[in-house]
Amino acid sequence: MRALMKRNHISQRRIISFTGEDRCSFLQGLVTNDIQALSSHNLCWAALLTAQGRIQHLFFIWKTNDALWLETTEDEAEIVLKTFRRFKLRANVQIELTEFSVLTGPSGSPAPDTALLTAPDPRHPSLGWRAVMPQKSELTEQDHIPLLQRRLTVGVPDITDIAPGKTLVLEANMDHLHGVSWEKGCYLGQEVTARTHYRGLIKRRILPISSQDDSLLATEGTITLNGKEVGELTSHHGSRGLALLHRNAWHGEGLFLGETALTLHWPTWLPYEEPKTEKEN
Repeated sequence: MRALMKRNHISQRRIISFTGEDRCSFLQGLVTNDIQALSSHNLCWAALLTAQGRIQHLFFIWKTNDALWLETTEDEAEIVLKTFRRFKLRANVQIELTEFSVLTGPSGSPAPDTALLTAPDPRHPSLGWRAVMPQKSELTEQDHIPLLQRRLTVGVPDITDIAPGKTLVLEANMDHLHGVSWEKGCYLGQEVTARTHYRGLIKRRILPISSQDDSLLATEGTITLNGKEVGELTSHHGSRGLALLHRNAWHGEGLFLGETALTLHWPTWLPYEEPKTEKEN
């Protein structure tokens, strides 16, 4: 089993190229979003699931005139490449790791003129733009902090918030962040995802939290309510973070990370759902 990335680790981004006449149908049958509906020079957010509907890999997919480009982290790139090659079989699709990289920037700022493709982040307008650059970048961890801060403020998860093979699509809020299509045909893990969605069976979601006294959050740990574990800290920076929280904790009162009192910030883009009592669960 591959090791999880550090929860606050920010990786460089890499691009995997899919070419060949079957590239669209190949990915259409595997990922959560609708590749056939993707317009040229644009991108979508999507995931590759297990047969049980758990997220294996989380990524962006860009569409060009003659290829599909899958954007993932540098840490995940080789694993993602091998995973998709295992599904190839007789499909006319060529899958290669490129030297391209990705830059991001806030809304209203200009993207580099040298970018091969530029598009708004499809998850939420507050996250700004993404751009594919023609060569591998030399960015540092510090260069990625502004996007992390935007994500934590808006409450948008990324691969660092996912436990591969365990996290459900709805737990990662992909149903409200344009990461899954309910109209497309079958894909790997679709049955479990659809059943969870239409029956309203979701018990946990990744939600934004902060320390009540603006102190730095611990680097890791479980979140408790009345002494009982109700969640786990995922991405974090400074006093803000994201946490996978059980719906018993969705009222946001009495939450602690160790000795630190927390505030839950319910995202404006996520319809509020009433917490259930222990008896209802």
